[in-house]
Amino acid sequence: MLKTCYFVCLSILLITTGLVRCDNDFVFDFEADGWLKLHSEPATWSEALLKCLNEGSVLASPLNPGLAKALRIQMAQLQGSDIYLGVHDFNSKGLFGSVEGVPLSAMGIKLGLKDAAKDCITMSADGSTSYSTCTNPLPFVCYKKNENQTLNECDYEYEYNEQMGRCYKVHVREQTWSRAYELCAYEGGHLVILNDEAEANLIKSMFPAKEGKQFHIGLRAWGAERIWTTIHGESINDVFNHWNTNQPDNWLGNQERATFLRNGKMDDVQPWTVAMFVCEKSPK
Repeated sequence: MLKTCYFVCLSILLITTGLVRCDNDFVFDFEADGWLKLHSEPATWSEALLKCLNEGSVLASPLNPGLAKALRIQMAQLQGSDIYLGVHDFNSKGLFGSVEGVPLSAMGIKLGLKDAAKDCITMSADGSTSYSTCTNPLPFVCYKKNENQTLNECDYEYEYNEQMGRCYKVHVREQTWSRAYELCAYEGGHLVILNDEAEANLIKSMFPAKEGKQFHIGLRAWGAERIWTTIHGESINDVFNHWNTNQPDNWLGNQERATFLRNGKMDDVQPWTVAMFVCEKSPK
């Protein structure tokens, strides 16, 4: 069946079977339903993550069979080298997921016992995956996804908001950011992402009358540059980003997580700060 793609690209286009290429080296793959860019120059995992973020993309993971196939096609240019995937357990040790927040189990990746020193995952040319340290420089692929969501109804204990088209659940028992991330994942959701002021106002309305002063949210800083992104790899410039007065200040040099305050503003906190939190998920 003939496939057609409509888009704007400020360059001369080269159209090949199933692919559209622009001069910034991103290639659109129909099966992956998104744009990919191979970086053959090796980098550490954190360097790879930041390079993709700076290009408006995320470090690629085999989220589905189409994307897994597209990654193998890109890897054919590397003469056998492995690549870093955007899969890690930095948010909660032992709980691996992609930078978009997709858990390992949903990708069909099965691995053996984890080495405590290996927090990243690599992929070989045959599609097999392995635990890896994150400091050995390797090639990698950046990915820009086409968004497409189908909405329906919420699970038990989650409340559906018609305006947002999303399901939410408030956890009043305070947890660290990583534990909150883990609990939301276990429920099939993720820490809430404040996409705009309307959603921020909705979450503000969810604060209990007396308990707690802040919610953990799905926003964190990466690297010495402190590049803030959501747990789904979105730039802070593309989502709600109203900080409290004189924040973020990175007090003591280790405030790498974000919270949402009762006054409707954000604050940066240390990873071990305990707070209430809100989980979010798509309706079924």
